Amino acid sequence: MKTKYATKLLAGLGIAAAVQTAFAGNITDINVSTLPDNQKIVKIRFDRDVTSPSGFVTTTPSRIALDFANTNIKLAQPVLEYADPLLSRITAAQNNKRARILLGLNKAGQYNTEIRGNEVWVFVNESADQTAAAGSYVADNSQVRASKTSQAVSSANIDFRKGSRNSGIIELSAAGFSGQPDIKQQRDRVVITLKNHPLPTQAQRSLDVGDFNTPVQNVTLKRIGNATQLIIRNNGNWDINTKAVSGRYTFEISPKAAATETSGLNSNANKSFKGRKISLDFQDVEVRTILQILAKESGVNIVASDTVNGKMTLSLKDVPWDQALDLVMQARNLDMRRQGNIINIAPRDELLAKDKAFLQAEKEISELGPLYSQTFQLKYKNVEEFRKILRLDDSGSSSSNGRNTLLSERGSALIDPATNTLIITDNRKVIEKFRKLIDELDVATRQVMVEARIVEAEDGFSRNLGVKFGYTGRSNKAGGENTGNGWGSSLSNAHSAAGGSFNLSPNISLPVASATSSIALVRSVASGALGLELSASESQEKSKTLSNPRVLTQDRKEAVIESGSEIPYQEASSSGATSVSFKKAVLGLTVTPNITPDGQIIMSVKITKDSPQDCTVDGLVTKCISTKNLNTQAMVEDGGTLIIGGIYEEENGTITNKVPLLGDIPVVGNLFKSRGRSDKKRELLVFITPRIMDSAGSNLRY
Repeated sequence: MKTKYATKLLAGLGIAAAVQTAFAGNITDINVSTLPDNQKIVKIRFDRDVTSPSGFVTTTPSRIALDFANTNIKLAQPVLEYADPLLSRITAAQNNKRARILLGLNKAGQYNTEIRGNEVWVFVNESADQTAAAGSYVADNSQVRASKTSQAVSSANIDFRKGSRNSGIIELSAAGFSGQPDIKQQRDRVVITLKNHPLPTQAQRSLDVGDFNTPVQNVTLKRIGNATQLIIRNNGNWDINTKAVSGRYTFEISPKAAATETSGLNSNANKSFKGRKISLDFQDVEVRTILQILAKESGVNIVASDTVNGKMTLSLKDVPWDQALDLVMQARNLDMRRQGNIINIAPRDELLAKDKAFLQAEKEISELGPLYSQTFQLKYKNVEEFRKILRLDDSGSSSSNGRNTLLSERGSALIDPATNTLIITDNRKVIEKFRKLIDELDVATRQVMVEARIVEAEDGFSRNLGVKFGYTGRSNKAGGENTGNGWGSSLSNAHSAAGGSFNLSPNISLPVASATSSIALVRSVASGALGLELSASESQEKSKTLSNPRVLTQDRKEAVIESGSEIPYQEASSSGATSVSFKKAVLGLTVTPNITPDGQIIMSVKITKDSPQDCTVDGLVTKCISTKNLNTQAMVEDGGTLIIGGIYEEENGTITNKVPLLGDIPVVGNLFKSRGRSDKKRELLVFITPRIMDSAGSNLRY
């Protein structure tokens, strides 16, 4: 029987182990978040035993299939629909021991995966090569053959060195990146984005190169979703020159020379000429012939107007051809207009007349041409912010008082707060101007987490020493009892109707209130008692109060956080009527952060720390407010901690109570004294730590 029972037990354990092996983990949830540049993160959550997927990509239709071996699906909804430009649908299906997650795309895409804790993160973005061949696969019960798998995590590295003429040279090495970097120049920085080229977390770097005396102040290499971003922060006026050789990119930031005012004779002194050097030696030759020779030497098509004539004598040696052309035009009062590989040369007055006629025609077209309407639905900005810019009235239409510089005379603008939409009606040129303006302004505002630590420490020490010494006696004539008295300080007589008794209670009492210890000496003499009491107390106090308010707000937006109570009080009006008002006693933080272009944070901070206390006013006990305020403006780096205030208080006190004359007797006078000494120290410190929050994707699931 025991053998049979053991066999059943082993069989049961084997079945349980087989079931456990069959399904190592379960997919319990799928969430989707968005990142900049239309990138998506699909977060697939497991309850245990996360499995790395294998997958493939197809382009007709555009899909990404991910297979998880030995995985079961436990989702409340197997099909998820999304209204997104890239991701349209997520479908989960079970096939024997394999779970498949199918991502339906609206565009050709690519992906890579990472395991984060109990989740598999799938980074999905548009494919760099839109003409990639469709992936082919064979799906059956035993295998799945992939034509395109997940990309490996790429790497990148940066280096900085100082070049000639105080230029800063940044070298970016991006092995495996085959596309073209997206380069955006702003007033104080250059942002280079390598799309679909993820960067490992440990490869992120930030170089502070401000000490090299170049326009470059800081170089940051970081990962943004599924892309690598290089940010070069510059100072002053600068130019950028880019070179790319076999996956290695060089960006040279050189200082731009300040423009100087020169006379007409030297107006071209700052021009730079980069043409091939030639030598010319002509005497009394037609200008049109010289232009023809320059066209052959330069390889550029030069078209001369019929009004170009005259003769010239030239003798030039090793001069760039473009400089020679410039000298010819200056000598004959000519000018040029370049369009691609064609240069039109004509007298300066003739070209100016043509430009004026062209601009006049454009003005007439804008005044008489058709009007177009374009709607701009803002993503991040509030459409109400454009009301002041466009000088719109409360109804949303353009105001007739005055004109603005954005709309033409016939243009109009409407705003729809319900849909956060701006409607522009104007010519094509103005609408295109608005499109560029909104692309620059309608961007996600950076957020700042401001954390304040308010530390209030108190250290106190007090010591009290006193004495109580006296003699108490009673005399009752009716009972024949007589008592003596000691040092008389008070006398109380009371006569009863029966025998006229009296009570004499002289004493010296200088004790300590709420004494922690005492010594009493009592001896009975007849009907009296002699008491000697010595009391002492000593206390030491240490306390620390830590308040930690924190608040998250957008750049240049004020944030307020308060915690506390309101104290009621009566307020009388001029008519004599009274009403109840309230006064706040709160711990409050008011902050307005301002992120500077170089990553610093300027903060306007106001901190209030109030606490209610009992106090006496005109003999009445009422509530008072002990307040501590701080109001300042300071600048601190991202993640740095700034000590913006400190209050230090120290109180030392000594109190002596004694009986006049008796307390002044040497040695013996200590029996007629009580002493008290107290030391208190209080310190208030305020620490402020701001942190710039990175852009986090919003959940697309609904």
